[in-house]
Amino acid sequence: MKKLLKKYGERPLIIYLVVFYTFIALVDFMRSFYFLYSGPRRVTNDFTGLVLVSVVDWAFVILFMCSVSLLTKYLLMKRVSWTKIIPLHIVLSILQSYLVGFISPLLLTYELITIELGFFEKVTHTFLFNVTTNILLYSSMILIIYAYFYLQQVKNQEIRNKVLENSLIKFKLKTLESQLNPHFLFNTLNSISSLIPKNPDTAQDMVADISFLLRKFLSIDDKNFITIREELEILEYYTNILKQRFQEDLVITQEVEESILHKQIPRLLIQPIIENSIKHGFSQENKKLNIHLSIQKKEGSILLSVENNGKKIPKYPIYSNSGIGIINIKERLQALYHGKSDFYFENMSHGVKTVITIPMA
Repeated sequence: MKKLLKKYGERPLIIYLVVFYTFIALVDFMRSFYFLYSGPRRVTNDFTGLVLVSVVDWAFVILFMCSVSLLTKYLLMKRVSWTKIIPLHIVLSILQSYLVGFISPLLLTYELITIELGFFEKVTHTFLFNVTTNILLYSSMILIIYAYFYLQQVKNQEIRNKVLENSLIKFKLKTLESQLNPHFLFNTLNSISSLIPKNPDTAQDMVADISFLLRKFLSIDDKNFITIREELEILEYYTNILKQRFQEDLVITQEVEESILHKQIPRLLIQPIIENSIKHGFSQENKKLNIHLSIQKKEGSILLSVENNGKKIPKYPIYSNSGIGIINIKERLQALYHGKSDFYFENMSHGVKTVITIPMA
């Protein structure tokens, strides 16, 4: 019995049924008290019996409907068709009404009833007199039971969807980041390789910087978000590598609002933008590149912009040529913020501006 209750019992549902039928039973007792005991055409002087009938009726109906709730969960779990469930509940509603009809003749003394009826005649009389009310009451409680299980199913489905969505997001982020890190490493190693014959000391410094970066990447491998301070620390070592490669041809400046340094942003968000600015900024006409990074707080969001004085983007850019880094950022922002972030490029009079706006956590 305990296993049955544990598997099919629903404590909150039983509480709802008890509260609902207690209210109905109280109203019905007051009606019975008036019409049977104290009304102008009262039919009994047995007040104790009237109370006892109400209590037994309450207990019986609660027990019966709790059993029906167990049966309902069983039927739902077994995926029994509605063509079988509906007739079953019709039979159960009539059965409950008939069984309730036994309570009053069995417990209550009708001293003022002039017509003598046999016991089963009284049961039949009580059943027929109350059958419509009892069936409607049964139907109301069945609606409560099915509404509970339906809402529970909806809630469980939402939880499953959320868990699945989070799992997919984590998987997607891992996939994207597995693309990003080798991409960055490949580009940096190419730079080191080109420097070794010309300037081995500089190449050695770059190896030290990239060694730190790789250790930092490993330390944040299980995080989707890091603080702006941590992101700028990573960026500092990355820009050191870039400066070794481009020397005076590359100048990178920063303007960061100190009050938001502790705020969190998606990890490795800035480095691909700087890399993209360098990749597309240098040209035959733009041999010296100035890049300015700005991170500010704006109306409950974090506004991150990267400006450069390099080559402007075409009027009709080919987005498939944006590179892994930029595509990676777009997909990560979509996965993390579900459309609540913004990411775009725009030409300015002196170059190109990249803007990212994300909600402030």
